[in-house]
Amino acid sequence: MGISPEAMKKYHLARWILGLSIWLTACSAASGQQGKYRYAETNRLVDLVNDAVALIRQNGEDAFPSLAKKGSRWCSGDIYIFVIDLKGNCFVHGDTGMVGKNISDLKDPNGKPIVQWFIRKALGPGQSGWTHYLWVKPGTNVPLWKTTFTRLANAPSGAIYIVGSGLYNMKMEKTFAVEAVEDATVLIRQMGSKAFPVLKDKTSEFVYKDTYIFVVDSSYTVLVDPPFPGEEGHNVYDYRDINGKYFFRDFFQVANEKGSGWVDYAWPKPGEAKPSPKTSYVRKVVVRGVVYLVGTGIYIE
Repeated sequence: MGISPEAMKKYHLARWILGLSIWLTACSAASGQQGKYRYAETNRLVDLVNDAVALIRQNGEDAFPSLAKKGSRWCSGDIYIFVIDLKGNCFVHGDTGMVGKNISDLKDPNGKPIVQWFIRKALGPGQSGWTHYLWVKPGTNVPLWKTTFTRLANAPSGAIYIVGSGLYNMKMEKTFAVEAVEDATVLIRQMGSKAFPVLKDKTSEFVYKDTYIFVVDSSYTVLVDPPFPGEEGHNVYDYRDINGKYFFRDFFQVANEKGSGWVDYAWPKPGEAKPSPKTSYVRKVVVRGVVYLVGTGIYIE
């Protein structure tokens, strides 16, 4: 089921009006500060985009030929810088067939409107963000998970551009989980339980790779669990991992005491039976007196 235009309009409005403070927190974690991320490949990608933004801010449109040069730092192998404007017009891209075209309606195989997300994330208060989607890797016919970092760039001409780059099968960072939960929190605060179908929709930004948003109410009843829909409606108070840890109780303890935080435990990846090490970021959300626990996890590699 796709996300209705009305739902998305409410979501965009909520991101700006209701979610400003927590969105700033999430984006500060993804601001591109060197060494902020766990994995070296993430830092290299962010540095690449940050340096491309600096080049455009200094040289404006004159920087485009350098950014598009094959074999350069900006365009080598599977990694390349792309530059689009706020309408989705493409000026620089590793696939030269994209250049000169409007790609605002470009979607991944699941129907995710990825270019619209690139633009929206870069226009957020943090002027940067992460997008996760499926894309065909050059030289193959198989879509792989790709993660792209985008930033806003203001040229001396006054033009505003979105600059980004991505990696295939990127290792998951805690920043990605925080950003997803903060976005889901904004949506739930605006729409209440009507947000749940959006959180479960595979065309939304909340379901990707082996990551998903889960929602539990104050009675420990599961309300949202996309890869395990059979769990919805079940009480998870007594759920333990393979080590005997009552991790849902720990979720609520962290959320009640701190508002948000991390919990480590073991849980199977979607489609697998064997538990894997996992850490989840959880947040307490109160909507018109109803308490929700919202979270997502990343498997520790």
